[in-house]
Amino acid sequence: MSAMKIPPYTTNGIENSGATAGNSGTSDKAASAGNSASSDRVQLSQNYTNLANVQKSILGTDSVRTDKVQQIQSQLDSGTYQVDAGEVAGRMLNEIL
Repeated sequence: MSAMKIPPYTTNGIENSGATAGNSGTSDKAASAGNSASSDRVQLSQNYTNLANVQKSILGTDSVRTDKVQQIQSQLDSGTYQVDAGEVAGRMLNEIL
């Protein structure tokens, strides 16, 4: 029976600066010496960094304008809520064009 060699798992955006299978690098020597310091590092892509910043800004804001919702709810309850049909039609046309 022959043994099948499996390449090491890699992920886009993650770099391992230590030794890979088959190479004896400094991280192998440090690990065998019992040194707890690691030379592994992770480098995030610029796209991920941008996405993380956008997520932080979104989470920092209130996605529901509670004051506006309460205003409309009170108008609905009192029967005074009215929709301007001309304004709705104008916005619909603007989105289409």
